[in-house]
Amino acid sequence: MTLTRHEALVTLPAGRRVLGDLARQFTLFLAILISGGLLIFPRLPIMLLILGLCPFLRGFKLELRRELVPVLVLVGAMAIVTLLRPGEIDFESLSIRLANFFTGFALITLYLALGTDSLARDLYRILGWMAIQALATVAAALVAPFLFMSLEIQETTYRTALLVLNYHVMVEDVGLLARPDGFFYEPGVFQIYLNLYLYLALFVFRNMRRSLLALAAVLSTQSTTGLLIALLLMGGYALGELQRVAPRRKVLIVIAAVIVAAPIALFAYQNAMQKLFGDLRGSSWARTYDLITGLNVLAAHPWVGIGFNHEHYKEVAATLGYADTQLSQEQTVDRSNSNGVVFLLYSIGIPLSLPFFIGMFRQRFFRHRLLIGLLLLLSFLSESIILTPFFLMLIFSGLSLRQPRMVPADVARTVPVS
Repeated sequence: MTLTRHEALVTLPAGRRVLGDLARQFTLFLAILISGGLLIFPRLPIMLLILGLCPFLRGFKLELRRELVPVLVLVGAMAIVTLLRPGEIDFESLSIRLANFFTGFALITLYLALGTDSLARDLYRILGWMAIQALATVAAALVAPFLFMSLEIQETTYRTALLVLNYHVMVEDVGLLARPDGFFYEPGVFQIYLNLYLYLALFVFRNMRRSLLALAAVLSTQSTTGLLIALLLMGGYALGELQRVAPRRKVLIVIAAVIVAAPIALFAYQNAMQKLFGDLRGSSWARTYDLITGLNVLAAHPWVGIGFNHEHYKEVAATLGYADTQLSQEQTVDRSNSNGVVFLLYSIGIPLSLPFFIGMFRQRFFRHRLLIGLLLLLSFLSESIILTPFFLMLIFSGLSLRQPRMVPADVARTVPVS
């Protein structure tokens, strides 16, 4: 009987299998670091390391998987449009973007070869530690602030303890608790991974203790988007449970859902009001400016976009920027766009952007595609990291022609992941 690649790995001696798992998880962790991570992590060397590790973990088998041909066609079309677009060709920005695409492509070939249950298990292990990291940052900043030292990265001053516990304060004296950054440049990115952990704990591994850990970690980021996504995930889980349980238990589930969701919803509302009308309203001004300015640029270049060069965007935004913004000229003159959705649209145009959105909602690694698609879309509205390797792996999976094997929830519960 011929074994699949995944089944063959299971038959390896325990020691080799553990080493293989650790090497694969290290590779995935590196991909996460360059998908929204602090800029102190060198992107190009890490990409090269991932591009070396992925074929190594696959036994250096060079094969073009037919189900991924649409991905290669999309990347090729994007490169051709970039080269043929009117104006000066910026080979540097194109090369950087292609490097991200090829890294994402290498990751998906690795996990498709192993079966998508491997990605769920690897993420569950990695993100569990990140949830602990988030809560430890808040606790240490509160009771032992002397552990932290200042570190300036591109005009942003972070407080860090050995580069493991990290946070930064954008507005002084707002809030009692620090907002953890994890290994990322802001809490808004950290919440994406923590909410993925919440999804895995709730829907795949169905572990209530881990779900509470993940929820507490999301709350610690104080991210309005993160709180809304957490409510969305918990609502989806509660609806699923209502369909599974006996009628007499439905009332208990509804009561429990209200008890848990009500204070979180209130916290999210207060957080949103603070950012819209309170001391943090500068954040909403910036998001509004990025959205409207990006849409103005898209309206002027809807078919092929303006490319990936941030400096070129700033030049175009100088004439098409949102004129009624309450931001000062100094705050807008050298500003990149933080909205990942409009960044994608104005960079490559509407036609080539559509497959990315389709892939986002058709990703093949997790069963609840609508929930994961909404998690990604809502997060990308305020974080311009849609074209980084980890998220490209998820999007590319939605463009593949074959349905990868996904781990059933009842099987996942029996797998040790700590």
